[in-house]
Amino acid sequence: MIVFRSGAPRREVAPWVPGGLIAAPRAAGDPPLQHSCGTPALRLSVEWPAPGVVVVGVRGEIDLACVPRLTELVRQRLTAASLRAVVIDVSGVTYSSSAGLELLIHAHRRAEHRGIDLYVVPGDGPVRRLLELTGLRDHFTCRDTTAEALADARH
Repeated sequence: MIVFRSGAPRREVAPWVPGGLIAAPRAAGDPPLQHSCGTPALRLSVEWPAPGVVVVGVRGEIDLACVPRLTELVRQRLTAASLRAVVIDVSGVTYSSSAGLELLIHAHRRAEHRGIDLYVVPGDGPVRRLLELTGLRDHFTCRDTTAEALADARH
């Protein structure tokens, strides 16, 4: 919250720029936020490559702000009636906070509860590093590529 003393002149707040100050409030019609690299914060995709198998692709950044949307998408896929396997491909993730790990842990628990195979494709980026640093890599069934995970899922 910005508070002004009575009688003090009001100053305009500069829009945020890398190394700048504070982001100006956004209007409903403003375009989606872009990061300094010019890519959206999060992109999700859902594919059904085979009956009973779904691939959830995640690209961009996973942080506390986007986890509710991602959690809901994964939850919906894990409650599908005829599902045998879910592949969560996070190889395109460029940043992940601990909220991303929490999402994977909840997805793993829900998949185990429903008897669904869950495969994680961490790639070589931040998700793999987080899984290795926390010792959780062995907790998940990880594959190097989506194709490898699909081959396992079809057996």
